[in-house]
Amino acid sequence: MNILIKPRKNRYIIYAIIIALFSTIGMQISLLHTNIGKVLEKIEYDSVWNHMMSVLRISITRKSDVLLFYQIAAAVIFIIFLIVFSYRFSVREVVSAGLLSILFGFTMWFRTVFSHKESWNYFVRNSYVKVLNGWYILGYALLAFGIFLLVGKAVTGHCIKQESSKDSLRSRGKGKNYSAKTVFLICMAVLIVFWLPYYIVFWPGFQHTDLPTQMLQFFHIRTRFQGRVITDGINIFYSNDHPFLQTMLVGGALKLGLGVHNINFGYAVYSFIQMLLFIVAFSGILATLYHFKVSVFILKISLCLYAIVPVFPLYALLIGGDSFFSVFYLFYMVGILWIFYTKGDILKNNKFIIAMIIEIILMSTSKNQGVYVAAAVFVLCLIYFKRYRIRISVCMLIPILLFQFVYCGPFFKIARVGTTGKQEALSVCFQQTARYIKYHGDEVTSQEKEAINKVLNYDVIGEKYDPNLSDPVKMTFKLEATGEDLKNYFAVWLQMGLKHPSEYIQSFIDNTYGYYTISFDNHKGVYFKPEIMNFYIGKRDWVKKDKHIVELLRKIQAEVPEKRKPIRENGVQIIKVIQKVPIFNCFFNPGTLTWLMVMGFFVLWTKRKYNSMLAFLPVFLIFGVCLLSPKNNNLRYIYPLCCMIPAMLAAAFGEKNPDL
Repeated sequence: MNILIKPRKNRYIIYAIIIALFSTIGMQISLLHTNIGKVLEKIEYDSVWNHMMSVLRISITRKSDVLLFYQIAAAVIFIIFLIVFSYRFSVREVVSAGLLSILFGFTMWFRTVFSHKESWNYFVRNSYVKVLNGWYILGYALLAFGIFLLVGKAVTGHCIKQESSKDSLRSRGKGKNYSAKTVFLICMAVLIVFWLPYYIVFWPGFQHTDLPTQMLQFFHIRTRFQGRVITDGINIFYSNDHPFLQTMLVGGALKLGLGVHNINFGYAVYSFIQMLLFIVAFSGILATLYHFKVSVFILKISLCLYAIVPVFPLYALLIGGDSFFSVFYLFYMVGILWIFYTKGDILKNNKFIIAMIIEIILMSTSKNQGVYVAAAVFVLCLIYFKRYRIRISVCMLIPILLFQFVYCGPFFKIARVGTTGKQEALSVCFQQTARYIKYHGDEVTSQEKEAINKVLNYDVIGEKYDPNLSDPVKMTFKLEATGEDLKNYFAVWLQMGLKHPSEYIQSFIDNTYGYYTISFDNHKGVYFKPEIMNFYIGKRDWVKKDKHIVELLRKIQAEVPEKRKPIRENGVQIIKVIQKVPIFNCFFNPGTLTWLMVMGFFVLWTKRKYNSMLAFLPVFLIFGVCLLSPKNNNLRYIYPLCCMIPAMLAAAFGEKNPDL
């Protein structure tokens, strides 16, 4: 397809102008500055039209500081729809693009509403504001609609070529035909070259705030998590709130550092090994896509993204549970791609089955959500690949059972590992209950209060309710709560939800909107502090009181040499600037990552590549897990999805053989 800006009829130019103006004005509407009472004080007439225009005037003029941005947006939308009006679209294309666009419009409204208020009541307080809400939503929906249609037409019209004779690594009569192994090695070499400067500048790496707790467990010292004791240092050494496997590996690396009287050496060894594992995993995914005839040109773009976008090397150097999980998740995705792209035939290979068993066990032990991803994909594969049900059960079900009934059972008892509390899986319900009590506490009966109080501290959860974080409410969970108590609680939870369903919906959106709304002003999610042990000491009163704990933490504190501190600080400042650069900033924002994933699925849907859509289902499952997470808009929770975005877009936009 050649991109044309030649509408089929001249009147479509007028339509494009109208859509551009309508959409741009809608996006400019500030729903926070539409106080109709103040407007009415300044006008003499009270007609509906005057009301509407007054509110609109105040709303738009509040956005004058970004007038240039919206002028550019209007021009872009105009051009998009000129191109759109140059082609014909099928009902399938229009409907699918339309549904996604409406969804996008609502998510942008959610961002505006819940980033400023706990409730949407302020934004639906009268009919005029409701109309503005609709205009605001439709403005963003029209922009998304044009983009989706344009992208869909581009891929179905072969706008993106399969390969270019100038840049292809494969043979097209001339040049060399590289094997997947060679491509794997090339990708590794490129990533090593681009990532080594990060390792040198930020040596000996970064540490997440959970690390001090893990190291106290490693040295068998009683620790707390979310305000409660989780290990006693005698009967329970470790808690699975943090990955036990990672605790042991990091602890071993730090013991190595202590053994050579250089704790930095221990940190540096661990971060270097983890960085290499990430490089191997990314290279394996790209080599796999190359093997299955994904466009080399697109793969080069993906490789460049992995090489130059800072979020990838930064997390590769981060000693934290989410980085640890992401490594094994990536290796797992390599296996899943092979299964779907060979339509299950790879399952005939016994070595592959053994590798998948090991990988699923490692992914599950690296973070609890790993086993949920593995279980969901197992069910899908069992249905989809009927010919290989026995082999699928062997390579997917056996590791799940081993994890659940061996690793989390007898092994945990032998190793003295405590399991995660029930409250970790109930964030959504607890948040909804707390919100209900905060806004409708006067409607709670004595029986309902009693049922809730046996599970949560009823007297404080209303005050502790934080729309974006469920930890304060979860901290009040009573460990002595029985199965019967939980059953009674859920009965009350359901009754309350039926009384005020909007509160439950708002609670869920309030705690999740950051994962599906686009916002480029989010610059969080990366960790730069090397003095994490000292930070922990300063934030934990119970730690300060124990001199032995303080002494241990300071002993394993990573120390950046004075000569290297300016280099590291300059590196941090550069990263903070890069975070704001277009394209780069997409990979630091959870909501943007989600919509890039949606774009990938939309392209595969448009090209009718259903097999590929199923292959990338684990990416969507990571997003689903984030919706159940305790914290809103957290990059580290959605980071496994972030890792797959360049590869997924490569698979979506790159052409494959017709028989795949």
